[in-house]
Amino acid sequence: MDAAPALQQLDCPTVDLPITYLGIPLTIRKPTNAQLQPLIDRMAGKLPTWKSRLMQKPGRLALVKAVLDAIPLHQLMVLAPSKKTIKAMERIERGFLWEGCASANGGSCHVNWQRVTRPKPYGGLGVQDLHRTGLALRLRWQWLSHTDENRPWQGLDLQLGTEEKEFFFASTTMELGDGLKARFWEDRWIHGRAVCEIAPLLYACVPKRKRRQRSVAEGLTAHRWAQDISGVLGVHEIGQYLTLWQLIENTQLSNNADKLDE
Repeated sequence: MDAAPALQQLDCPTVDLPITYLGIPLTIRKPTNAQLQPLIDRMAGKLPTWKSRLMQKPGRLALVKAVLDAIPLHQLMVLAPSKKTIKAMERIERGFLWEGCASANGGSCHVNWQRVTRPKPYGGLGVQDLHRTGLALRLRWQWLSHTDENRPWQGLDLQLGTEEKEFFFASTTMELGDGLKARFWEDRWIHGRAVCEIAPLLYACVPKRKRRQRSVAEGLTAHRWAQDISGVLGVHEIGQYLTLWQLIENTQLSNNADKLDE
């Protein structure tokens, strides 16, 4: 495909990936630690090194929560940094909080960092757990894609990682209405459970394309869901087939839209 007409119309140059756009590194692969190093450097550059040792710990804690915690949020919304990158950012926060410098050894840390990152009602100091915060921010895209039809990415296949997909699946259920939005094979619409939880062997006999596309309304019409099953079924698969049939046989749809619940 010739990109020249588009480039002429947009009046923009062509560059090779990776590039930085709106402060976020864009690449066809997962960003490397080297590409995320500027984020770590930016956090380290915010430390008031010349006066940090004169500050009391409550003041340093306030700076950690208001400044250092806020710097990586923009990138955590779309990127899942490696454990090495997360640890490097936490090392900066930990060192500034306890010692007023870029790093602190184990003897200087008065409280385990996992406890520091707990909310105050649970005995922590309310510092952000960067891994869990990033996970929650990225899951928000998935939540909004299911609940807000006005979002521009509505209907797109969001490229989330395995951890994000599994967490979203485990923490949500589908309240069945007209069955047009709920996916028969993927969503947890059968008394709060999904087919893969009720009949995992049978689920494995369904092509991935059918799993993603078949809605509950389509599947229940003339038992079309049974037509999605391919391959030779063994005794265990047939047993799960009958179990699933009994669970969904009396399912009644309504005129209301399907609703995703937490």
